[in-house]
Amino acid sequence: MKSSGRTRAAVDTHVEHAGHAKRHVRGLDGLRALAVVLVFLSHKAHVEAIDVGKLGVWIFFLISGFLIIGELHRDRLRIEAGSARRQAVMCVFFMKRALRIFPIYYLLLIALSIAHALFYQRDVDLGLAWHFAFLSIYWIGVVKDGWPGSVSLFWSLAVEQQFYLVAPFLLVLTPASKQRRVCVLMVVAGVIGHLAMHAADASEPLLYAFSPLNAALLALGGLCGVMRRQGIAGGRSSIGSAGALGMLLFATLPIWDQWTLPVRMLNSAWIEIGLALSLCMLFAWIVGGPGGFVVRALECEPLAYLGKISYGFYLFHNLIPAKFGHVPSWFAWLHAPSWMPTLFALTLQFALAVLLAHLSWHLIEKPLLELKKPLEAAIARRLPAVRTQTQTQTQSR
Repeated sequence: MKSSGRTRAAVDTHVEHAGHAKRHVRGLDGLRALAVVLVFLSHKAHVEAIDVGKLGVWIFFLISGFLIIGELHRDRLRIEAGSARRQAVMCVFFMKRALRIFPIYYLLLIALSIAHALFYQRDVDLGLAWHFAFLSIYWIGVVKDGWPGSVSLFWSLAVEQQFYLVAPFLLVLTPASKQRRVCVLMVVAGVIGHLAMHAADASEPLLYAFSPLNAALLALGGLCGVMRRQGIAGGRSSIGSAGALGMLLFATLPIWDQWTLPVRMLNSAWIEIGLALSLCMLFAWIVGGPGGFVVRALECEPLAYLGKISYGFYLFHNLIPAKFGHVPSWFAWLHAPSWMPTLFALTLQFALAVLLAHLSWHLIEKPLLELKKPLEAAIARRLPAVRTQTQTQTQSR
């Protein structure tokens, strides 16, 4: 009997490890790195021809939706199979999100509050109280109706945090077979809401930060996750090609000449919706298969590591002063091109952001994330699965 019990435990452990391996998706860390680089270029290099910052944030939304809705879908399947309790699933979910987001976020906000009171941008209303409550989108879009400079990036974190508050209640309580339908309804509602805001002539900050299209992108990422779990996939090559072509088309429409026919046929709302759908198709192509040149490139070690520390990079990069490393006099005697001092400054700012993110990861984020497994085990002991309870009762008889 003891040997049989050990064998069963070994099998259960193997299944658990196999499930974890299946949940690892190649290329996601590289995608995070690309996303954060696009945001950096928007904030620091002031790339204006194409809104690369929006593309970067949208990639983050797709990844978050893919991972979070995919996790909740798996949890719902476990609940339906009797191997997990609803209360335990909810507790584990919020515990993981709190460990990942809160420590570095609130440490940064506390440091910003002290610095703002003493010397940092004292003449600028940074809306720090709103950021503490993850209400940045409401403050930017409704109260201020404008961008607050260096802390404007908090709006995307507010979108994701509000999604984390709603998603578990919506998806854990919904049968797994209907979750794909829920994601589709969220996408449709987000598109309709975005069109309605454009029709109401909403301001640019309100559209950018408060648009339901942001939630639609999270749902699109989740739809990719659920379909991947259910084994639903089309031709990867055709999906990826269509997504890349559509993304190129819609991303470059704003810089085409006014005589170009598609520009006259489409307004900015439809351009944004088309860009979001094309980006989702490209994302689905990347996460929908195990290999390919693009995935291998995204898995290269420097890119993957930047993706791993991308949360800290995202939080810190915009707080680095724009003048840091900007010393044109150093290049004057070399008769260097005018773009050289700018490139030098951007390189130093990027390197400093990487250094801060590296320290944050190893000193704060990684040690805290290592608490997830013991805390999850404690929750499982406190709230055991229904099937485990039944087995215990049977053995006691």
